[in-house]
Amino acid sequence: MYEHPYLSYQVTEFEREQLERAVERRRMLIERADQIVPRQVGPLRRMLRRMFGRAGATTAEAGVPVRASAGLSNERRGAVPCEPLTAR
Repeated sequence: MYEHPYLSYQVTEFEREQLERAVERRRMLIERADQIVPRQVGPLRRMLRRMFGRAGATTAEAGVPVRASAGLSNERRGAVPCEPLTAR
């Protein structure tokens, strides 16, 4: 008949923990923004580009056309690979 307060407490705690994890993840991404390297264009993106004709699209970080950036190495795109976390 009535809701037990334990259920709403558990839901509130779960949502609070999710928010804390999201804040920590966002902080880590901001601190390590220089270490983020864009992924290579995968088969799904290539297929969608062919289907919808997005040939003129550019990658956000590199500013190079997607078709040209698919075959370039990290050095030629200007991205620097990051060192592993354990190396620090």
